[in-house]
Amino acid sequence: MKLVVSIIMGVCLICGACASHAQVPFIIGTWKFNVAASKFPGPAPQLEIRRYRLTGDGVLIGVAVVIDAHGRPDFLQFAAKVGGKDYPEFDTQSAAQYLIDRTVPPRTYAEIPTSDPRKVHWVDKAAGKILSSGEKWVSEDGQTMSFTADAKDGQGRNVQYLYVFDRTG
Repeated sequence: MKLVVSIIMGVCLICGACASHAQVPFIIGTWKFNVAASKFPGPAPQLEIRRYRLTGDGVLIGVAVVIDAHGRPDFLQFAAKVGGKDYPEFDTQSAAQYLIDRTVPPRTYAEIPTSDPRKVHWVDKAAGKILSSGEKWVSEDGQTMSFTADAKDGQGRNVQYLYVFDRTG
């Protein structure tokens, strides 16, 4: 009986660990922005490349290199565990400030697992206030990653973006 209980508890722990890493095995890799398949309320970035990798202790590292609609380069980087906790998110400006005086970036990023292993909810905040949020998912064939971004424009109106990426590696 003790063996059966131990086996059941072990299976529950393994399933719980898999759920806490929702989407992780599917999103790992390099992704290139597909402008034609994406939808923006304004000008889209000229280029965006994203890469996701997983560390040995279960931390998802995401990096996005972006050339905006005006040709200006930038990047975003986070290191987070899926589970809803806010983690610092760096961009060009906040990374430079951190290197200068160790100021923690004002932006944070969180991923929240869903019942779909290919999908997560995500939230970007600045100084604790939600800037944007949405869902991120990987297609069944693993070749397309998409995410929505619900945000406010400069006039405070709700806007939604749809980013679509093709796997490159």
